[in-house]
Amino acid sequence: MKRLIALLLCCLTLTSAPAAAHELVFAYNVFEPWKRVDAQDRPVGPYTEIVRELARRLGMPLRFFQCPLSRCLAAMQAGKADLMIGVQYSAERARYLDYLEPPFASGNRLALYQRRDDGRGVARYADLLPLTVGVVQGVRYHPRFDADFRIRRDTAPTMESSFRKLVAGRVDVLIGNEQQSGLLAASPEFAASVRRVPLTLDDARPNRLALARTSPRYPERARIARTLRAMLADGSVARLLAGGKKGVDER
Repeated sequence: MKRLIALLLCCLTLTSAPAAAHELVFAYNVFEPWKRVDAQDRPVGPYTEIVRELARRLGMPLRFFQCPLSRCLAAMQAGKADLMIGVQYSAERARYLDYLEPPFASGNRLALYQRRDDGRGVARYADLLPLTVGVVQGVRYHPRFDADFRIRRDTAPTMESSFRKLVAGRVDVLIGNEQQSGLLAASPEFAASVRRVPLTLDDARPNRLALARTSPRYPERARIARTLRAMLADGSVARLLAGGKKGVDER
């Protein structure tokens, strides 16, 4: 009888023990300089720290799910990841991503590059029409550009791959976020071979955090948005973004 009582007490203890807090899974694709990995392969950068601080204030353990953009989006759609930051809005994505209010920043400038030995001028939007433009898989750039069926596009898995295609002559010009593409263009691998063209495209759409609609944390959407609002109000977001000059949407 004593053994039976002890067993029952043990079962009751196990049943009443609180469940471990559900972790917040951050779908993390590298986007220099805002989301990157350091020499020890640790995620760093202003966007990274915004999400870290958000998770800390929410009391949620944070796990990084490192993935290319297209795979990150698929993980969000399938409910395998909870949160992304800086991913551009589209009506298609809004079916499975809830773009939280308020925005954490606004504005995005897109730069274009061509080979240094290419004499064709690219100063106006119409100058793109005869060319093949290098783009990154899954990226949303600019409403006009994205919807223009006249643009010939060549897709690469990463911005680095797109630059390599440009240098190899497989595309005529590439498009990318101004800061990210500028860092790559100035790198030893590409600096001698590419140059920026006069044409730029500006996108004033706001930048937001996106919560997966299928996330187990989705019922806590209001609390997550409220915590983000508090981070904006107390200047935490501005201080973290200062390391990257300003916030921009990657895609």
